[in-house]
Amino acid sequence: MANQIGLSAAVVTVGDEVVEGRIANANAVWLTERLMRRGIWPRLVVAVPDDPALIVRQLRIAADSADLVVVSGGLGWTPDDVTRRSVAEAFYRELVVDLDRAKSLAATAAWAGDDISRAACTFPSDAEVLESPLGGVPGFVLRNIYVLPGAPEEMRAMFDIIDFRRGTGAILSETVTCELEEHRVTTLLQRFGELHDDVRLGSYPDVGASPPRLTLMLTSRDAAAIDRAVQWVRHQLASID
Repeated sequence: MANQIGLSAAVVTVGDEVVEGRIANANAVWLTERLMRRGIWPRLVVAVPDDPALIVRQLRIAADSADLVVVSGGLGWTPDDVTRRSVAEAFYRELVVDLDRAKSLAATAAWAGDDISRAACTFPSDAEVLESPLGGVPGFVLRNIYVLPGAPEEMRAMFDIIDFRRGTGAILSETVTCELEEHRVTTLLQRFGELHDDVRLGSYPDVGASPPRLTLMLTSRDAAAIDRAVQWVRHQLASID
């Protein structure tokens, strides 16, 4: 599968409320699904609390682990919004206030007074600003790091207008289900990798289900390869007593 991965991404969500389980990490789920639609393979997903040192560490790991990194959360103006400072520190940049953008934001957004607009328009040096389609807090891009707000509607609207500059075919998946325990398909799983190296196969048992239920998920950029692999899997399952 290595030759099928292509462009890859890491997803980093920031917030104590996510790490501590007070809210579900819905942003990460949405981002990974949308990245795969664009043909970008998620390779790392991590949630980080509002701890600058830990954010810095995880950002550096993420940047070394994938072609691009998508970060969501921590872009507000309250003391616990530390993402912009952490991104700047992680990649050795100074923070700079975009005064012109801050003035414009203060003039057009009812929620953005002078101090708030300055905080919302503070970016690492060399960063490219991502305007909010909904008129909210801007995001930014630094190197291969795309930093988006945590509010779901604002994050989704901003992500949808990003041009990642490198396009590939969408990543496709198909599932096959059967009423078998996972140990009974061990030989099938072993042979699959030998015969279908352009398709990834995952095996997911529904533990405790009666009758047993097993879901096999096949993933690839190549629709024809998935079709061939699905037919092979179904044929093999039919031969298991």
